[in-house]
Amino acid sequence: MAKGDDALARKKNKANRKKMNRKNDSSAVSSRIAAIIAAKKRRQTGKRSMCQGMCFSLPTPEDPFNEKLGKVNTPKKKKKKVNKSRDALSVNKSLKKPSLDVEGVENKNKKKFDGPLKFLMSCLNEIESSFHHLDKPLFTSTWGIEFWKSFHSGKDVVDTTGTSSTLEQIAWIVSTATEAISKSELEEEDNPLSNSPFLLYLVPSHSKASQVRSVCKALKPLGVHAVSLHNGAELDHQISGLKSLEPEFIVSTPERLLEIVSLKGVDISGVSLLVIDELGSLCASGYLDAVKSIKQAISSNHRSIVFNDSFSASYIPAVQSLLGRSINRLSLSDSVASQASCIIQTVNVCASEEKKLQKFSEVLDSASSRGIYIVAKKESFRKLTALLKLKGLSVIIANNSDSKIIPAVTKRGKLAYLIDIEQFDSTEMKAIETVLLPDFVPSFETYVEILTSIAGESVRGTLHSFVTEKEDVSCLAGSLVNVLEDCGQNVPDNWRNLSASSMSD
Repeated sequence: MAKGDDALARKKNKANRKKMNRKNDSSAVSSRIAAIIAAKKRRQTGKRSMCQGMCFSLPTPEDPFNEKLGKVNTPKKKKKKVNKSRDALSVNKSLKKPSLDVEGVENKNKKKFDGPLKFLMSCLNEIESSFHHLDKPLFTSTWGIEFWKSFHSGKDVVDTTGTSSTLEQIAWIVSTATEAISKSELEEEDNPLSNSPFLLYLVPSHSKASQVRSVCKALKPLGVHAVSLHNGAELDHQISGLKSLEPEFIVSTPERLLEIVSLKGVDISGVSLLVIDELGSLCASGYLDAVKSIKQAISSNHRSIVFNDSFSASYIPAVQSLLGRSINRLSLSDSVASQASCIIQTVNVCASEEKKLQKFSEVLDSASSRGIYIVAKKESFRKLTALLKLKGLSVIIANNSDSKIIPAVTKRGKLAYLIDIEQFDSTEMKAIETVLLPDFVPSFETYVEILTSIAGESVRGTLHSFVTEKEDVSCLAGSLVNVLEDCGQNVPDNWRNLSASSMSD
């Protein structure tokens, strides 16, 4: 297709999208209905023309010239105020779908939407009609609804399933992006949108790029264009296609995108949503620096979502460098490894109590978090308090189960919060990033409960455990080694040996 024809087609698609949004506006009516309403109002207010009245009424002695025809003194009804503002995201009440309780949009009465948004639903329906082998309807996806909430709350997202993105997840991402584009076009009719693509989807391979683009293709009837950039195609051809098409979505491998950006073939500074898929594979292939360069080139206030397809602790710094401090965790799995993703676990085995206390002191000094939470036995509080004050930390002690765990906010120095291991409440530890266990846990279930309850809104969680060689923890060794291996953490040799000896016994 020639450049001029493609520009006309693009303009027509944009006009069709605006027309579709106007059709969804409840305040818009056809010209015929508007004329009927206007005529009815004229009849009710007595503003018909004189000849119109003479055709249907005769003069009377009281009104020989029909001057008072239709002008009946009736009390005027109070008109209700109607909000006529255009809302492209109006709710489709005819579709009985799960309600969306949007964070940040609720009012004091906990107002909820009656169903998913019309335009979002139309996008999901277009994708469903293109793929006939789906196990369940896309709108029933809990993951998708939570991602939609996160996107509109402005938070970054990390998917901790440990796999590549699925068709269901891709569908919700591109549909949410399409809905956002439609809303922006309505709100900025007088101000043209940026020439940058709205969605940038980074993938490690050509095959993954093809999968993502196949989902995006279903949205082409709605005026959304997507291109795939990867090695194997001519660079000049891809650059000319980008300049003529100006796509809303770009699916690309990092190295090819950097080539095109360096040649000024595309401007990515205005990207609004950055998706990094299969981060573990990208790191293993040596593309982490390229991904970081691409993220730095995006100057707008964008949102990021990372799919980490590996639980290896070696990739945690990469996730931390790509996401902000406050994030939302999403997953298609409820396994321990998924819930504990991006949490660094260290198990310190010491020769004696003195060595354990020394190691505990070293960890305190190296902790970067201002708030350090110590879950220990109550009888150890006095010894720990003396050490913490010696280190210059402010100490707060939870004396009973009614004490609330309050995230530390200090202007100077660090704060240490002592929590009784027999009374801690895991539901209050979501915002905690650094946890120390100077007295090893009484059971494996307690360890898992602490591990899966901390750092729920962060990718910077750390859990340090301390135990002496004299303590009999052989009953916990096997289970603990399995958790460390599943989570991609380092397993100490003495723990591995202890696990092997307990199994042989």
